[in-house]
Amino acid sequence: MTEEENKKRFKILVCIDRTEDSYRGLRYAVRIGSGLDADITLLYVRSVDKGLRTGGLDIRMVRENLLEWGLELPGKKALKKARDMLIEMDFLKGDWREKTVHTDVKGDPLGDNLIEYTCEEGRKITLKLMVSPAVDLGILDECQMGDYDITIVSGTEDPSMDEDARFGVSVAQTVATEAKGTVLFARELEENHGHLVCVQNSDSSMEAVRKDALIASRCFCPIFLYTVAEDDTEMDEAKAAIKRARDVIEDMGLAVAGEKIAVGDSVDNIVEEGKNYSIIVVAASEKVGFHRFFRSNTAYKVLEKAHNSVMIVR
Repeated sequence: MTEEENKKRFKILVCIDRTEDSYRGLRYAVRIGSGLDADITLLYVRSVDKGLRTGGLDIRMVRENLLEWGLELPGKKALKKARDMLIEMDFLKGDWREKTVHTDVKGDPLGDNLIEYTCEEGRKITLKLMVSPAVDLGILDECQMGDYDITIVSGTEDPSMDEDARFGVSVAQTVATEAKGTVLFARELEENHGHLVCVQNSDSSMEAVRKDALIASRCFCPIFLYTVAEDDTEMDEAKAAIKRARDVIEDMGLAVAGEKIAVGDSVDNIVEEGKNYSIIVVAASEKVGFHRFFRSNTAYKVLEKAHNSVMIVR
């Protein structure tokens, strides 16, 4: 595959812990990555562990047989479950070439390890076990290196689960805030309810509309447009935002399933309306536009308060 062909591929990063939210995120990634032009990387990040136990086996053998040995290595079970899910969903089927890569990491006996599966059509599925001083730093490093079109990360807050088994909301929020690309914060993600795309009348908001429309079209998800005016004096601007967004989507040959304008506080209205959809879609930031719909950190307030999944689009 040439460098130019690689750049055209749609790249999805799914951050795996051991929560159901992360596996729901994986199922959604499979829908988005249904085309042959898509590659999926499954990432598990663990902390540096100088006292890592391998059951007496030679560490070289452990590295070379990362998924085959019945070892309780950190992250191995979570990645193996994710791989098995791909097989069950017929996403990883047929003849695939397999390549294993190991990278030494100072102070950790296992280091970074990945298994890359490639099919004849060129699609790649990568299982990556990474070591990092912190989970959020590891995910952000991978986002930077991989130049992904979308990163999916869960944020389960379940005190009954071991901390090593879940990222937690703080890690997911850090990734959503600092990653350079689009991030889907998967929280109780239910499919088939569509994307609620929150818009305003600006160029950057329209670019976010375009990017989400591409993602939604990949998984055949209906698109609903939504905006909030602080009061009636902003209603004309709100209508213009909806019309402009609809034109963007229709010019792409796609359809708008519905549209709505609310009046009042932007964050509260978005969070409440968003309950009815699979994903709330918001732009990362906005420098101009009516009132403060996306100015400052409004998108991140939605991320904090929403009851369901939120996509921060960049």
